[in-house]
Amino acid sequence: MSKIVVGDYILDTKQQLLFQQQQEVAIEPKAFSLLLYLYHQRERYVSLEELHQQVWTDRVVSDSAVRSCIKKLRTVLDDHDVRQPRYIKSVAKRGYKLVCPVSELDAEPAMETATAADIATTIPTLAPGSPAIVLAKRPAQFIRWLVLSGVALVLLWLLLPWLQTPKTTELSLPSPLASQLSSSQLLSGLPISTPAGEKRGLALSPDGAYLAFLGRSNQSELWQVYLMNRESGDIRLLPIRSQQPKKLLFDGEQSLLVLDEVLGSSAITRLTLIENMQPTKEEKVAGFPLIGHFSPAAESKTWLVNAVDDLQGTVKLYRWYEDSGAFKLLQARSSAIDHIYHSELSPSTQRLASAVFLNASEFRLEVQDVQSKQILYSEKVAGRVDRLAWRDEASIIMLDAEQGLVLVELASNSQRVILGHGDETIKDFVLVGTEQRLLLLRNEYLSEPVFQEFALNHGLAAERIIKVPNGVRRLNYAESEQWYFGLVNQQSHWELIKYHQLSDNRETLFTNDKAIELVDYHAERHALLLHDGQRLIVLDLQQNSIELVSTSQVFFDSHAAFSLDGASVYFGQLIAGEWGVYQFDRASRSRRQLVKGYRALRETSDGFIAASARGELYQLDQQFRQLKSLGHSINTEFISRWYVKGPQLIWSDFDFVSTWLNQLNLDSGQFQQSRFPYQTVWPRFAINQDGSRVLVYGLSSRTTNLIEVDLSADHSSL
Repeated sequence: MSKIVVGDYILDTKQQLLFQQQQEVAIEPKAFSLLLYLYHQRERYVSLEELHQQVWTDRVVSDSAVRSCIKKLRTVLDDHDVRQPRYIKSVAKRGYKLVCPVSELDAEPAMETATAADIATTIPTLAPGSPAIVLAKRPAQFIRWLVLSGVALVLLWLLLPWLQTPKTTELSLPSPLASQLSSSQLLSGLPISTPAGEKRGLALSPDGAYLAFLGRSNQSELWQVYLMNRESGDIRLLPIRSQQPKKLLFDGEQSLLVLDEVLGSSAITRLTLIENMQPTKEEKVAGFPLIGHFSPAAESKTWLVNAVDDLQGTVKLYRWYEDSGAFKLLQARSSAIDHIYHSELSPSTQRLASAVFLNASEFRLEVQDVQSKQILYSEKVAGRVDRLAWRDEASIIMLDAEQGLVLVELASNSQRVILGHGDETIKDFVLVGTEQRLLLLRNEYLSEPVFQEFALNHGLAAERIIKVPNGVRRLNYAESEQWYFGLVNQQSHWELIKYHQLSDNRETLFTNDKAIELVDYHAERHALLLHDGQRLIVLDLQQNSIELVSTSQVFFDSHAAFSLDGASVYFGQLIAGEWGVYQFDRASRSRRQLVKGYRALRETSDGFIAASARGELYQLDQQFRQLKSLGHSINTEFISRWYVKGPQLIWSDFDFVSTWLNQLNLDSGQFQQSRFPYQTVWPRFAINQDGSRVLVYGLSSRTTNLIEVDLSADHSSL
């Protein structure tokens, strides 16, 4: 036993090192010894006296020195909330206990130890005469960012809406929005007249005279900036050069900041407006590989920016000084998969509210005292926080993607739904000054995905729309024509179903309270490869049994696949900073490492296609020796897909503006690429058994209405 998984971290006991994903985490030797001792005694509480005797054997120290070391260890593990500890729990007069999930990497059940001859140790490099690595045609800045960053960032920004699993909650959910408001609460003009189509990104001018928002008539168009005179109702279009505008913010009466959220080259641009609110100049004022949110800081011309730098995959909080263009890091989580993605200062600027995403599974709202750094509030929330607004110094209204508008009262440490989504999901809101009113955007209906089938041998021409049962969120081909596997998101669980499109015959195959992801299907073996929370499993439909392939408290690669004969599963795993591909033998239920330096593998008739840690593709022989580079790279994020069907290699790529479907003939080297609007074709796609057709899906066009709500009409709700 040389490596131990402790929550999100790996302890290398041989080298006395601590890893978090592929990064080494700085830790003092005594803190490491303390963590290791707590691991060995994890079934019970360890007293302060015992720590003196067992950890500080080399010298005598005071109780305060031991407590100081425990505090340092909690800081390293980002375990700050003593009321709800994630790692170290303390109980008065009993001591300390390790409470996180743990496992020993060298003690996995039925794990074979491969010999040196079994393991190919060649690290991917360009073979002589191989073409240069190329990515899909995207901006150079994006390519550089994609190579440098890890998986964790995109897991946040693209996948927050996908990662959420249905949750039960103690908060009572109101009825749909329109039915829960009395007529006195809906001000005149319901809805307020706006251009047809989808809308987001509300921003109110400081004097309340103008409302800016983003809009588009359908999913195929780019977002545009609209400006409405709230007194006259006149609306005008403000021309911009941004590709993917997400957020708007007024800076004074005649300056509008626009966040352009393009993966790899996000920017904040300033629109300068003249007296009649016509734009006179558009200039870029800040840039990051990805910016998720920004808001005013305490000082003039300074801003809080939730963003990622070009070397790290975690979202941090920065202070941006606009005049000098400088950025200063304010806050970062110690875990490489924890993110501070939305932050807002209170009206007095003495309190900071932040929405954080922990361990790729938990959303929390935290409030901190700016001066003392003390955490005043830290509570789990049901879903992704799409907007935060301080109502006053002691209460916050947040838009929860799962529940709707939620009032958070710091004094009583409570959360309460005040306007639920119902059938008319709330997309955005903005408070109107200090009045008890707000402007909100709501969709006329909850968007159902639209599934289309494309023919690969006809230039990816759309052949038909696939009819699916209500609630289906993912779709995959089954073994024969008109049969499909679907994933249904119910209120409290996920279901895997099999159904016939024409007859509507439907069978539930598997249910779980965690999110299910269908990774691969082997028709001859009637076996499905699934992600089930943090487990990778095989669902054998013939034997009606489940086989556990892998489970981990850290991220393992999602690009797993069956072998050609379906007898094995190839999956990647990142351990102590190094990727390797493992083989799970279904008959013996054993695992062994096949090859180091790669993260994913697809079997071909004469060898393998392998993807490196950064996604570069290589051809290997049957002994895992590298033959050549294919000159292309896949996108390694887990909503992307790649398949090998005969001589064809098919994979998806994206940058939040567009999705690319790519085809490479392994025999001839012929390459084809098709581009689609990101919202209409998402990167997660499925392919049929002979590789002739693919299933893609995206959102249909929808209408978003603007409504003004008077909250003071019903004081009991607040």
